Amino acid sequence: MNSDTLRIVSEVLLPPSGLILLLAIGLFLWLIRLRKSAAFCIFLATVLLYFASTPYASFRMMDSLQYQHAVLKEVPDDVQAIVVLSAGRIPVAREYTNLDTVSAASLERLRYASRLSKVHQLPVMLVGGSVNGERQSEASLMKNVLSTDFGVETSWLEEESKNTFENAKFAKKILKENSISKFLLVTHAYHMPKAMWCFEDVGLEPIAAPTVIYKRGAKVPEFKGYIPSASALRKTRLAVREHLGKLWYKYIGN
Repeated sequence: MNSDTLRIVSEVLLPPSGLILLLAIGLFLWLIRLRKSAAFCIFLATVLLYFASTPYASFRMMDSLQYQHAVLKEVPDDVQAIVVLSAGRIPVAREYTNLDTVSAASLERLRYASRLSKVHQLPVMLVGGSVNGERQSEASLMKNVLSTDFGVETSWLEEESKNTFENAKFAKKILKENSISKFLLVTHAYHMPKAMWCFEDVGLEPIAAPTVIYKRGAKVPEFKGYIPSASALRKTRLAVREHLGKLWYKYIGN
């Protein structure tokens, strides 16, 4: 299964799409009078959708990912570069003369990478291709933002990859060509476990430099953790995608 097909399948199966599909199956079974099977599907879809939409469940799932790698406190003296993974784009941004620009998630990663680069005087490599065949790669979009908005120049671009495993595979070639063996890997904390696994699987030894850890506010009433919200459902979707993506790369294929 190629990366494009895998991406489509994941979009269909991940919440909320997968749960809506399960609900539709239940309604179909009801129409053809398989009432017990229908009731089970409808009940299961409703329960899963509820819990997937609660802050309690979403933060539990996020926490299982984003605390696997500690926040970077010290940078070893022999670190040679910073590698930043892309996280999507905003297509045809009207406020930027209808050109594509980086997504909010990519911007968060760039902000942290720019700080690391300035403080530790490290060159930056940006990683990310054109996932849907766009003319400009995500890496090149990040390069423009990193230079214009943060005043940091990019040393290397990887513009062919379409998923996390390809990020690692294609970045490895550029790193080896430039004799870079020790580098900081910048991505979101929840994405770091999958990213680290991919980079290590291709024979690299990255140092995790996670950014953006989602946490519940200390003063949020406990009962609000069980009130469904769109933001909680989004976090659950991100977490499920990371867990399933790592399992896919590890046991099925790249």
